Amino acid sequence: MANQTAQLAALLRAAGAEVELVQVNPPWRPAWAAQVRGLRAVLRLAPYLWQLWRAAGRTDLLHVMANSGWSWHLHAAPAIWIGRLRGKGVLVNYRGGEAPAFLARSPLLVCFSLRRAQAVIVPSAYLARVFDEYGISTQIVPNIVNLDRFQPAPQRPAQAHILIARHLEPLYDHATALHAFALLRKQLPQARLTICGEGPELPRLQQLTEALQLQTVVHFAGKTENADMAAYYQQADLVLNPSLADNMPISVLEAWASSVPVVSTNVGGVPDLIHDNVDGLLVPPGDPHIMARTMLVLLKDHGMARRMAMAGLHAAQRFSWHRVAPLLFAQYRRVLHRPRWTGYTALVSCVLFPLHEWFKRHNSAAVRHQMEASQWWRPEQIEALQVHRLRLLLLYASEHVPYYRQLYARIGFDATRVQDVRDLRLLPILRKSHINDHRDDFHADDARHMKRFTTGGSSGEPLIFYLGKQRVSHDVAAKWRATRWWGVDIGDREAVLWGSPIELHAQDLWRARRDRVMRSDLLPAFDLSPTRLDDYLARLQKQRPAMLFGYPSVMCLLVQHAQSRGIALDRLGIQVVFVTAERLYEDQRALLMGAFAAPVANGYGGRDAGFIAHECPEGGMHITAEDVIVEILDAHGEPVPTGESGAIVITHLASRDFPFIRYATGDIGTLDPKPCPCGRGLPLLQSVEGRVTDFVVARDGTVMHGLALIYILRDLPQVRAFKIIQETLDCTRVLLVSVDGLPPSLRLSIVTQFRARLGATVEIVIEEVTAIPAEASGKHRYVISKVASH
Repeated sequence: MANQTAQLAALLRAAGAEVELVQVNPPWRPAWAAQVRGLRAVLRLAPYLWQLWRAAGRTDLLHVMANSGWSWHLHAAPAIWIGRLRGKGVLVNYRGGEAPAFLARSPLLVCFSLRRAQAVIVPSAYLARVFDEYGISTQIVPNIVNLDRFQPAPQRPAQAHILIARHLEPLYDHATALHAFALLRKQLPQARLTICGEGPELPRLQQLTEALQLQTVVHFAGKTENADMAAYYQQADLVLNPSLADNMPISVLEAWASSVPVVSTNVGGVPDLIHDNVDGLLVPPGDPHIMARTMLVLLKDHGMARRMAMAGLHAAQRFSWHRVAPLLFAQYRRVLHRPRWTGYTALVSCVLFPLHEWFKRHNSAAVRHQMEASQWWRPEQIEALQVHRLRLLLLYASEHVPYYRQLYARIGFDATRVQDVRDLRLLPILRKSHINDHRDDFHADDARHMKRFTTGGSSGEPLIFYLGKQRVSHDVAAKWRATRWWGVDIGDREAVLWGSPIELHAQDLWRARRDRVMRSDLLPAFDLSPTRLDDYLARLQKQRPAMLFGYPSVMCLLVQHAQSRGIALDRLGIQVVFVTAERLYEDQRALLMGAFAAPVANGYGGRDAGFIAHECPEGGMHITAEDVIVEILDAHGEPVPTGESGAIVITHLASRDFPFIRYATGDIGTLDPKPCPCGRGLPLLQSVEGRVTDFVVARDGTVMHGLALIYILRDLPQVRAFKIIQETLDCTRVLLVSVDGLPPSLRLSIVTQFRARLGATVEIVIEEVTAIPAEASGKHRYVISKVASH
């Protein structure tokens, strides 16, 4: 671990980071104290803690190299607590194959400190499974091998030279290795053994070597610097790892990089690292006879040895700094982007907002805590959670939702037999028209406190639906979690460029006070006249928000207006620009990033489908898989191969009061087969062809968001579909698909509301049609402004 620490520090410095090492075992004076093991640890502890306290004050992040035993209690755990006390980010890098036994002895004490760290990384899947058993989510960041230092040797004749590069401690079982070597020598008298390392076992092992009459062919090289190890590997024909417990032995990685075949015991994480008979041979621990026979096979079968050496050389590339650095840096950024648990923001996030949600009978805070743990689960764990929650939803729907009770009976669907998310394919696709035609039948018979919502579809077909408190709580939690990925929490200053029907009128007093407490400033997106935009810029300069949230098109218009006024936005202190509700184009992203000097985070979803996916700081568009199952289907309703585009269909697992099961969003998207470097187990969307919303221009030149007109139509139950086409400043056409014809009074109401926004003299032409045709590209646009395009 000392070698890995020194190597990591050097690599980080070369990458431009400032690194300060706090050693737990510096050279000790007087020399006699170093010989007394317990006294040595006690005398070193106070200086170590003092140095750690001072170093923590100078840094942004503590990377704690941790191991089992007293090393954890004396060094690692205090480092975690000192980091937290000083308000620093803490990443624990836990190593050691003895972790299972150590955790079994004191699980509560160890896990209590571990949970205080913002991130826990381990080098192997083995340790990840160990910590999973104790409810600790970890990320795998492998050990690093220096491929510049450890390289294959020039070809030379085989000499049956065996190398062991482990410290001389009982855990590494050199005694069994010596017995195995003695047995091997009976078949290969020319064999030699070199043991690199120091430790308390040296006297006993030297005595055993003499007893086995091996002193002339066994060389104890003692403590060997890592830089000198390369020569030992190049002189070896086989590397032996005889451990009784292990994780990810560096000696195996160095042997692979040096193109030397490996024989190892199959303990701990070794079987995750070495594929038996592919890039090494595995043997049971403590059995010298099998160990000797296995080494003999490799030393005599030169073809097998070369094959495994080449496979190991290929495997070693996975552990280069080039491959490991992105994984480590992603975890560093995760810690550095953490929300700060101090000041007014912490009061709002931890106390006031949870109380606000509790009074509304929402459990958003608890759901968010659960999601922040489950996001780090392995994909198979997340899928198991989906299957469990899907089965509960489908069973509940069969018992309490008339629409699904009738559907199951009609198609012969048995919810009790659901064992996989793919079983959803037995159900038909749910479309907006199904909900509009059978709205009352979608209500669960025991649903309470439902809230009515409306939304326009990608074709302009309005949807009226209801959400229960469970669904609202989960949607709030999903958005809350996503903003925290970027270091922004509820209670941080926020400016929201948004629009909804309530914002057309004055907000009620309670809502205004609530937003003031939450430090959220609403900037309505409907009226975007130059005067209003000037007011928004002034409010942003005064508020200096940590997050800007809303429609990307509106934000871009605000930026362009600021540029025309010569107003710089890059010093507002905005940490992230969070965009949603529209497709984000790359030129928009570039414009916003350049203007605000902040990253842009994309979000995808809707009030009907829920918060489907959010972008993390590493660029992955993570699906909210705890709540949402996403299917990508072709024109025939069949799943497309991963990586190909198709229709996005979702099942919202928290929608039992008004179920959305296999709901067609009307969008086109693609799943991403690659994992995200951030380490989250949530699946990814590769791309989304989202809804397109245009601006419209009023007769007086005021630019407003297209939703200002959409909201007039989408909440009308008589309107099945619509499309708004602004032909000129003086004429706007409205294509409508109505249920039974539009009454004159409703027609007049629509015209009046349109003129209130566009201008009293504007001609509003309403055309009732039987269907809304798609664009030539196949996309559906529900607002087209030929004026705005100029």
